[in-house]
Amino acid sequence: MKILLTGATGFLGSHLLPEITKKGYEIIILKRSFSNTWRIEYLLDKVKSYNIDKTDIRTIFENETVDLIIHLATNYGKKGEKVKNIVESNITFPSVLIETALDNGLKAFINTDTSTIDTYSVYSSTKKAFLHILNYFHKEKELKIINLQLEYVYGPKDDDYKFIPYLVKSILNGELMDVSPGNQKRDYIFVEDIVSAYVKAIDLIDNMDNDFLTFEIGSGKSITLKEVASILEKLCSKKANINWGALGYRKNEIFDLTADITKAKELLNWQPKYTLERGLKKTIEWFKRY
Repeated sequence: MKILLTGATGFLGSHLLPEITKKGYEIIILKRSFSNTWRIEYLLDKVKSYNIDKTDIRTIFENETVDLIIHLATNYGKKGEKVKNIVESNITFPSVLIETALDNGLKAFINTDTSTIDTYSVYSSTKKAFLHILNYFHKEKELKIINLQLEYVYGPKDDDYKFIPYLVKSILNGELMDVSPGNQKRDYIFVEDIVSAYVKAIDLIDNMDNDFLTFEIGSGKSITLKEVASILEKLCSKKANINWGALGYRKNEIFDLTADITKAKELLNWQPKYTLERGLKKTIEWFKRY
């Protein structure tokens, strides 16, 4: 199988790429000529890569017959991006990618979705809008699709503006953190468990009929931000300097997100192996080292 992977240089992609490379698939990655490849530098000689700011997508698929696209690339809108840029990244780019690949033999697509509702943010609204376009490709073009709806993913090599890396680094460095009251409950899932879900999805999609399947991927349990901070304090053996309530809740805050992993267990043959404490311990160890 020839697999095209988007988002390979990112946090999740850097964990998935070595796993699918090990399995002997022929891997193509899309990146930009200025992408920071520090996470996957050691793998670049084992995959074929195209710089999408230098090479037209049509040219890529004239050169390559891709069986499966795994789409991880996304724009979270956390760095002040305009709505136009988020729409281009999360809707236009993957739509053009699929349409072009279908003309050159694409059989299946694995999508990365979010558990948050469409009104939560521009990011979540674009991710949910793209599902309607995926449904068109499924029905009209008979494209097999697996949609993985991810909860809060964490682990080594994550971006430090995200909640858990931010907490870990701030605790280790003794920095003051201004945060919300912290009563939001989230479902935290370790990145290695997420990778195993993608590997299972590849196995399933290669053998399933023309289906569109969505799986909720998380631990199946949720805890508050305050509880996460307490666990991190214990694992770091250091008290956090947190100013709870210094920031307010966002206007449309969601106070409980929990995955229902029943379907993933039954059809995907997947369930998480890491407890939160074990995953956080591995995350802390990485941040201490690097």
